[in-house]
Amino acid sequence: MAIVPSMIDPVSIPQAAEALELSPSRIQALVAHGRMPASKIGGRWLIERAAVERRRRERAPSGRPFAPHNAWALLRLASGEDAVGIDPSVRSRLRRAVALDGLEKLGPRLSRRAEPHFFDGHPGEISYILDNPMLVRSGASAAGVHGFDLVSGLEADGYLPAGALKKFAGEHALRPASEKGNVRLRVVPDEAWRFLAGAPVAPAAAVALDLIEDPDPRSSRAGRAALNDLRLR
Repeated sequence: MAIVPSMIDPVSIPQAAEALELSPSRIQALVAHGRMPASKIGGRWLIERAAVERRRRERAPSGRPFAPHNAWALLRLASGEDAVGIDPSVRSRLRRAVALDGLEKLGPRLSRRAEPHFFDGHPGEISYILDNPMLVRSGASAAGVHGFDLVSGLEADGYLPAGALKKFAGEHALRPASEKGNVRLRVVPDEAWRFLAGAPVAPAAAVALDLIEDPDPRSSRAGRAALNDLRLR
């Protein structure tokens, strides 16, 4: 059984079961076999929220992934924005998918919207990266613009068209890094870039989803709260 000496934002077994849509006994079995890191505190098992989030993202999605242009059309529609150039029948199908399944559940099917690349950049360069008109900010770098309850740190997060990645990285002297890098560039296929071109920040639904998928518990919480607000509009 995996033991975690210190817990960050822990959740109980019933809470983990609800988040993963599994039974509590299934979660207990995962803990017992070391497949879910947990720590026994005060007589009960607790699981770090980030571990639950990682497992939720790894679960096989139900349904085929959306093509990049349909993924972005869906995200714009879910944000209350128009999706110009989308066939009315496709627009209706995308709206129905959001209404029936909810954006968070659809998250795995939206994975083709972009491919993340991680870099290390000089801290003094971050503001210049965020001000580059080619970058469409997202995640923590766009949370404040949409009024989400999260303050951005010394990092940059945003979308770029695939054809601009090499030039952008060179202009800002970025070095390839692991997921702990302070610059995350989400590369969008060029054929789908029209849904983002010219915008300073990504649609609210995309920003919220990017936050939910972030391993940082604070970002995940802010993303969920943002999605809830979007549903109530």
